[in-house]
Amino acid sequence: MMSNLITTRTPFLIAAEINTIKQQVGIIFLQSTIEIGSRLKEARELLQYGEWSKWLEDSVSYSQKTAERMIRIFEEYGPKQLESSDAQSPATDTQAQDLPNLNFTQALILLGVPEEVRGEFIAELDIDNITTRELQKKVNDWKLAREERDQARQENIGLRKVVNEQANQITHLTEAYDNLITKSEELSESNRVLEQETGKRQAELERVKDRASYKTVEKMSKRLTDVYNKAVANKVAFLYGNLEKTYKELMWEMQELATKEPETHRIFKKNVTDFLIKSLKENVDTENKQA
Repeated sequence: MMSNLITTRTPFLIAAEINTIKQQVGIIFLQSTIEIGSRLKEARELLQYGEWSKWLEDSVSYSQKTAERMIRIFEEYGPKQLESSDAQSPATDTQAQDLPNLNFTQALILLGVPEEVRGEFIAELDIDNITTRELQKKVNDWKLAREERDQARQENIGLRKVVNEQANQITHLTEAYDNLITKSEELSESNRVLEQETGKRQAELERVKDRASYKTVEKMSKRLTDVYNKAVANKVAFLYGNLEKTYKELMWEMQELATKEPETHRIFKKNVTDFLIKSLKENVDTENKQA
């Protein structure tokens, strides 16, 4: 009876034994690949340029693709995987313990995860019991999530760039508006000074009329009129110069705005057009009344 209990074997038990042996073979194969990759890398560094492929074919019967894959396996897993076999030793580097005893297939699949996060990624898996298909899906899902995260970051950077550009445009428009306000204040001050000067001249004329002959008064009046007309002409020239400069600056800024913010340009264009039409109409009405 006891003999039957010991020797009784089931398909489930046999499958478990096979999978255990497969895992052990995979681990041994990975360790062997790491050892071979180490030596292939050493040989490649010793060979002259152009001798690598021929040496592989003649000496070890490897294709260059196979050799390069073995070298990469060594570079990615070599130190850590070799040290992990001594993980129970107190002197072992803790970084080496980030990686369990992977088999060759698992190591190949996990190359899809960058080295700096691979240990953390593996720690979240039941690496001893996960199937190859499940592991490949985990890696693919991780890659997709990383791509979506990177894309979201890029979109966020692009959005911040647009916001900064709009903020710069608003700042520029605000500065232009403040400049117009300053010029308007300067014009008002200039007009006040001219009015004061005109008032002084008129007062002077009245005093001259009181104490001089008609001829002298007439000459002074003509002089005053010339001075006044010249002052008015200077004022008009000053205003026209500032108006022309401001209009050119406005047109240039409107062209810049049209390429970057078409909707905002349309609004300002309508406001400017309405302002010009209204101003021209008021000017025509004034001239008609004066006529």
